[in-house]
Amino acid sequence: MTATYPPNTVDNDDARTLDDVPLHTDVYGEANGNEETLVLVHGGWLSGSMWGPQIDHFADDYRVVVVDLRGHGETGATDKRDYTIDLFADDLRRCLSELGVDQPIICGLSLGGLVAQTFATNYPDELSGLVLADTVESLPPVPMTNLQKQFMFPKVSLYPTFRMLGSGASFRLLLQSVRAIEGSYWLALDDDVRDYAFSEVDSFPIREFIKVFDALYEADPKDADHITAPTLVLYGDHEAKAVVAQNKRLVRSIDDSTTSVIPDSGHLSNLDNPDVFNRTVETFLDRL
Repeated sequence: MTATYPPNTVDNDDARTLDDVPLHTDVYGEANGNEETLVLVHGGWLSGSMWGPQIDHFADDYRVVVVDLRGHGETGATDKRDYTIDLFADDLRRCLSELGVDQPIICGLSLGGLVAQTFATNYPDELSGLVLADTVESLPPVPMTNLQKQFMFPKVSLYPTFRMLGSGASFRLLLQSVRAIEGSYWLALDDDVRDYAFSEVDSFPIREFIKVFDALYEADPKDADHITAPTLVLYGDHEAKAVVAQNKRLVRSIDDSTTSVIPDSGHLSNLDNPDVFNRTVETFLDRL
């Protein structure tokens, strides 16, 4: 484990926060005259702060755009009654348009990977590369039909529990349900990484937590075979088996795709093993 905490180690004075875009956005590396843009999209109930090791690594060679999705981080709560993955993807598209970003490489992890996948499917001509890291297709990330999900994890019964417990305890309950199936930790192997994730979720407003959960629960992933951008699919070697299966399906579905397994890491592979994660992504970007 080489990351430091909080994980965003870049001096905030090097970032430019934009007030006229729909999402809170930090831009790094512009002063270096970089033309290629790497867009980083965080996981569910986290924020752009999770990308600190990647900002450190890539900002010298790329313009790095880090967003906080609707309901998350500095973007915060919005008056939308319901969130959807398509809404997140459309927010991202508008944000990049208002920043003047053309043909970016979009890298998303977990929920961010699902948003990136949706962006690439809906707008295949608007990006030059795609990195899908530990991408989930829905919650819970276990193989089941929609009917089985409604029977085993009916959200009408989950939401009162969430409201009673609050965001942090609800998140831990979700993790425990998956761990019961996996038999081991899968969110993160490093205690500091796990504690960082818990601290992010603990401060999440419960109303927004439920809206994000609902977006994941109701997610209807697009056909990945419509993705035309060169794609890297990667995941931690201690990732949940169901998530690994979903990622392997993505590789089979996307024509121009490669895959890699990040050793000594779980779901948050970019933080568990940032050195290998960064080198793997860098090799892919060099090929582009």
